[in-house]
Amino acid sequence: MQRRNRSFLVTSLAVLFLVAASLVPKIGQASENQDVEFEIIEFGNVSGYGKEMYAFIDTEAEWAEIWEKHTILHDPPPLYPKIDFSKFTVICAFMGRCSTTGYSISIERIWANEERIHVEITKSSPPKDFVVAYMLTYPYVFASLEKTDLDFVFNVTEEDGTIIEYFLPEFSTTMFTLTAFVALSVIIVILAHRVQKHQLRT
Repeated sequence: MQRRNRSFLVTSLAVLFLVAASLVPKIGQASENQDVEFEIIEFGNVSGYGKEMYAFIDTEAEWAEIWEKHTILHDPPPLYPKIDFSKFTVICAFMGRCSTTGYSISIERIWANEERIHVEITKSSPPKDFVVAYMLTYPYVFASLEKTDLDFVFNVTEEDGTIIEYFLPEFSTTMFTLTAFVALSVIIVILAHRVQKHQLRT
């Protein structure tokens, strides 16, 4: 009977491993990177977002909430652009507070592999000889692209050339798969142990 329980446990773990392995993205076998078409919705330097922030929007309710905070400095606030969220996703990039004019944030390129959508962002500061006005600015840019179920990563090039990656959501599909595999493995071990104890009692 113990051999049967051990066989059941080993078989169950093997099945779980095969399922998890099939779900984890094959990075080494990924197809070539493909450019993703996108359209700039709006950009400027006046926003209600005073801190750096990156987001992707999949519903009209989320879009309305983002837009309400974004336009809080406007009186009256303009209506948010209509987006068909059954077909498109909106990406938002806010640079945060800048001390003068001449700063900007832009989307240079969007591309995809089998695991994620990569959004290349560039933050720019005014050149040394550029005449600026000493006033607070809050650069931002919005863009739309075809709806996708892939996670997003924002590759942000800072003014000094440093590149920082922001993963959205931070808890990736790969991590979810591995966590689920570990949790299911623990459950199977516990169940097998309980079955064994019950059989010994009987």
